[in-house]
Amino acid sequence: MTTKTTRLVRSIYLYIAALISLIFVAVGAGRIINTTLKAYVFPEAQKGGYGPCLNEPPMYSHDMSKSVEDAKNSDLTTQDQKDQIANLLADYSRWKENNSGDICFKRERQRNYVDSFTMLLVALPLCLLHWRIIKKDKEEKETENA
Repeated sequence: MTTKTTRLVRSIYLYIAALISLIFVAVGAGRIINTTLKAYVFPEAQKGGYGPCLNEPPMYSHDMSKSVEDAKNSDLTTQDQKDQIANLLADYSRWKENNSGDICFKRERQRNYVDSFTMLLVALPLCLLHWRIIKKDKEEKETENA
Protein backbone atom coordinates (compact mmCIF):
# COMPACT_ATOMS: atom_id res chain seq x y z
CA MET A 1 0.00 0.00 0.00
CA THR A 2 2.76 2.43 0.86
CA THR A 3 4.50 1.82 -2.45
CA LYS A 4 1.37 2.89 -4.35
CA THR A 5 1.05 5.98 -2.17
CA THR A 6 4.76 6.72 -2.52
CA ARG A 7 4.59 6.33 -6.29
CA LEU A 8 1.54 8.59 -6.46
CA VAL A 9 3.18 11.31 -4.38
CA ARG A 10 6.38 10.99 -6.41
CA SER A 11 4.47 11.22 -9.69
CA ILE A 12 2.55 14.28 -8.51
CA TYR A 13 5.80 15.93 -7.41
CA LEU A 14 7.51 15.16 -10.74
CA TYR A 15 4.63 16.49 -12.83
CA ILE A 16 4.29 19.65 -10.74
CA ALA A 17 8.05 20.30 -10.83
CA ALA A 18 8.11 19.73 -14.60
CA LEU A 19 5.12 22.03 -15.07
CA ILE A 20 6.54 24.83 -12.94
CA SER A 21 9.93 24.68 -14.63
CA LEU A 22 8.19 24.60 -18.04
CA ILE A 23 6.30 27.75 -17.06
CA PHE A 24 9.60 29.45 -16.20
CA VAL A 25 11.04 28.35 -19.54
CA ALA A 26 8.01 29.86 -21.30
CA VAL A 27 8.28 33.12 -19.35
CA GLY A 28 12.01 33.40 -20.06
CA ALA A 29 11.53 32.71 -23.76
CA GLY A 30 8.62 35.15 -23.87
CA ARG A 31 10.70 37.90 -22.30
CA ILE A 32 13.51 37.29 -24.79
CA ILE A 33 11.05 37.53 -27.67
CA ASN A 34 9.41 40.62 -26.13
CA THR A 35 12.72 42.42 -25.64
CA THR A 36 13.91 41.53 -29.14
CA LEU A 37 10.69 42.76 -30.72
CA LYS A 38 10.85 46.02 -28.78
CA ALA A 39 14.49 46.54 -29.71
CA TYR A 40 14.40 45.77 -33.42
CA VAL A 41 10.84 45.57 -34.76
CA PHE A 42 8.89 48.06 -32.62
CA PRO A 43 11.48 50.47 -31.10
CA GLU A 44 8.87 53.10 -30.22
CA ALA A 45 7.01 50.61 -28.01
CA GLN A 46 9.87 50.62 -25.55
CA LYS A 47 9.78 54.40 -25.23
CA GLY A 48 6.15 54.47 -24.12
CA GLY A 49 4.68 53.51 -20.79
CA TYR A 50 6.44 53.29 -17.47
CA GLY A 51 10.13 52.57 -17.21
CA PRO A 52 13.24 53.78 -15.44
CA CYS A 53 14.43 55.48 -18.62
CA LEU A 54 11.40 57.77 -18.67
CA ASN A 55 11.51 59.04 -15.08
CA GLU A 56 13.10 62.28 -14.04
CA PRO A 57 14.01 63.22 -10.50
CA PRO A 58 10.88 64.53 -8.75
CA MET A 59 12.35 67.94 -7.97
CA TYR A 60 12.93 68.85 -11.59
CA SER A 61 10.40 70.14 -13.99
CA HIS A 62 10.97 72.51 -16.85
CA ASP A 63 9.83 75.52 -14.78
CA MET A 64 11.87 74.43 -11.76
CA SER A 65 15.16 74.25 -13.66
CA LYS A 66 14.60 77.77 -14.97
CA SER A 67 14.03 79.12 -11.44
CA VAL A 68 17.14 77.27 -10.21
CA GLU A 69 19.16 78.92 -12.98
CA ASP A 70 17.71 82.28 -11.95
CA ALA A 71 18.59 81.64 -8.30
CA LYS A 72 22.15 80.77 -9.32
CA ASN A 73 22.55 84.14 -11.03
CA SER A 74 20.77 86.14 -8.33
CA ASP A 75 22.59 88.66 -6.16
CA LEU A 76 20.71 87.39 -3.08
CA THR A 77 22.41 83.99 -3.03
CA THR A 78 25.75 83.52 -1.34
CA GLN A 79 28.76 82.07 -3.10
CA ASP A 80 28.31 78.81 -1.18
CA GLN A 81 24.70 78.57 -2.35
CA LYS A 82 25.77 79.33 -5.91
CA ASP A 83 28.33 76.51 -5.71
CA GLN A 84 25.68 74.13 -4.38
CA ILE A 85 23.30 75.09 -7.19
CA ALA A 86 26.06 74.62 -9.77
CA ASN A 87 26.82 71.16 -8.31
CA LEU A 88 23.12 70.33 -8.33
CA LEU A 89 22.77 71.33 -11.99
CA ALA A 90 25.91 69.38 -12.91
CA ASP A 91 24.59 66.30 -11.09
CA TYR A 92 21.29 66.65 -12.93
CA SER A 93 23.09 66.91 -16.29
CA ARG A 94 25.10 63.75 -15.53
CA TRP A 95 21.96 61.96 -14.40
CA LYS A 96 20.09 62.99 -17.55
CA GLU A 97 22.98 61.84 -19.76
CA ASN A 98 23.16 58.41 -18.10
CA ASN A 99 19.45 57.76 -17.52
CA SER A 100 17.74 58.85 -20.67
CA GLY A 101 17.84 58.12 -24.34
CA ASP A 102 19.30 55.11 -26.09
CA ILE A 103 21.96 54.49 -23.43
CA CYS A 104 19.31 53.79 -20.82
CA PHE A 105 17.15 51.68 -23.15
CA LYS A 106 20.18 49.63 -24.18
CA ARG A 107 21.00 49.01 -20.51
CA GLU A 108 17.38 47.95 -19.84
CA ARG A 109 17.39 45.57 -22.80
CA GLN A 110 20.63 43.98 -21.64
CA ARG A 111 19.23 43.58 -18.13
CA ASN A 112 16.10 41.90 -19.55
CA TYR A 113 18.21 39.56 -21.69
CA VAL A 114 20.39 38.57 -18.74
CA ASP A 115 17.36 37.90 -16.52
CA SER A 116 15.62 35.89 -19.23
CA PHE A 117 18.64 33.80 -20.19
CA THR A 118 19.31 33.09 -16.52
CA MET A 119 15.73 31.93 -16.13
CA LEU A 120 16.14 29.65 -19.15
CA LEU A 121 19.49 28.28 -17.99
CA VAL A 122 18.05 27.29 -14.64
CA ALA A 123 14.55 26.15 -15.61
CA LEU A 124 15.23 24.23 -18.82
CA PRO A 125 17.59 21.61 -17.30
CA LEU A 126 15.19 21.17 -14.36
CA CYS A 127 12.28 20.63 -16.73
CA LEU A 128 14.22 18.16 -18.85
CA LEU A 129 15.50 16.29 -15.79
CA HIS A 130 12.05 15.87 -14.28
CA TRP A 131 10.55 14.94 -17.64
CA ARG A 132 13.24 12.30 -18.19
CA ILE A 133 12.47 10.79 -14.77
CA ILE A 134 8.75 10.79 -15.62
CA LYS A 135 9.43 8.97 -18.90
CA LYS A 136 11.71 6.47 -17.16
CA ASP A 137 9.07 5.73 -14.49
CA LYS A 138 6.42 5.33 -17.17
CA GLU A 139 8.59 2.87 -19.12
CA GLU A 140 9.31 0.88 -15.93
CA LYS A 141 5.62 0.75 -15.13
CA GLU A 142 4.83 -0.49 -18.66
CA THR A 143 7.45 -3.25 -18.41
CA GLU A 144 6.05 -4.33 -15.03
CA ASN A 145 2.53 -4.54 -16.47
CA ALA A 146 3.61 -6.47 -19.55
